[in-house]
Amino acid sequence: MSVRIFAPGVVKLFGEHAVVYGKPAISATIDKGVYIECQIGGELVVETLGPPAVLRYRPGEGRAEAVGVEKFLSYVKTALRIAEERWGRLAAKFSIRSDLPPSVGAATSAAVSVGLLKAYSHCAGVEVSAEELAKLGHRVELEVQGIASPMDTATVSLGGVLKIWANPFRVERLNVDLPPFYMVILPRFGTTGEIVRDVKSLLERRRSAFSVIDAIGSVVEEAEGCLARGDLGCVGELMEIDNWLLGALGVIDGRVVTLLERLRPFIYGGKISGAGRGGVVLILPREGDAVEKMLTAWGHPYYKVSIYRGGAAAV
Repeated sequence: MSVRIFAPGVVKLFGEHAVVYGKPAISATIDKGVYIECQIGGELVVETLGPPAVLRYRPGEGRAEAVGVEKFLSYVKTALRIAEERWGRLAAKFSIRSDLPPSVGAATSAAVSVGLLKAYSHCAGVEVSAEELAKLGHRVELEVQGIASPMDTATVSLGGVLKIWANPFRVERLNVDLPPFYMVILPRFGTTGEIVRDVKSLLERRRSAFSVIDAIGSVVEEAEGCLARGDLGCVGELMEIDNWLLGALGVIDGRVVTLLERLRPFIYGGKISGAGRGGVVLILPREGDAVEKMLTAWGHPYYKVSIYRGGAAAV
C-alpha cells in the first residue's frame, strides 16, 4: 500500500506580524508545495528527494544521515512522534520532495509537518479532519520553534484563501480569485523565530509602534473587500502600504524596496510574504512577460504560482 500527499505552500497576502497581536491576516495556499509518499512495509525510514534537504532518517536505529538540515530533521522527528502517539506505531517508508526551497517564508516547514501527519494517518488507515490536522501540525511547529502562529499549519490543512485570527484562533474562508502572480526569492537574514522576537522587543520598547499594528489590521480589512471585488489595482496598492508598514517594524530591507521600485511600471504592487528580512517577495503583475524578463536579467530566482483551492490531501 502506498499513498502520495500534496501539502501546498502558503503565501501571506496581508497581515503578517500583526496577526500575532490580535489582528486578522489573509493567507492563501499555492499550487507549489511539498509531496510526501508513504509506502507501507519494512522499517520506518524518511528520505528526501532533492529540496528541502538531503536526509535519510531511520528512527528505529536512532540514526540520521543529513547535510545541514538540523531544523528540518526536527520537524520530521516531531511529526513522526506525534503521529505515532496519535495513531500507533507504523512501519513505512516516507519520501519527501519539495517544489520550494526551505526557510524563505513559503511555509515549507508547515507543509512538511502537515504533509507527514496526513501521509502517516493514511498509511495507518485513519481518517483525520482538516481541523485536527491543523492542530497537530501547529503542535509540531510549537515544539520545534518554541513560538509559532497557527496560521501556516491551518492554511496548509484547510486550503484556499483564508482570513485568520490567531488569538483566539478562528478562520473565515474567502471567495477570492487572483490571476497568476510571482514569488521572488531573496537571500534571508534571520529565522522566523528571531525576527518575531525582534518585532516583539521593538513593541515592548516603543509602545507607539502598536499604531503600526493597528494600521496593518485596517489594511487587512480594506484588502478583503478589494480581493472580493477582484480589484487588482486596489489590491496592489494595499500590498505596497502593508509592505511599508512592515518596514516600520524593521523587517523590510533595501533589497525589497529597490526590487519593487524597479518593477513598478509593470506591476500592480508587491510585498514580502512571511517574517521578512529577505525570503519571498510577492509580485502582482500587470505585464507578466516584462516582469519575468527583468527578474531573469537581474538573476533573481522566482516562481510563477496560482492560488490552490485545496489543503493537504492525497493526489
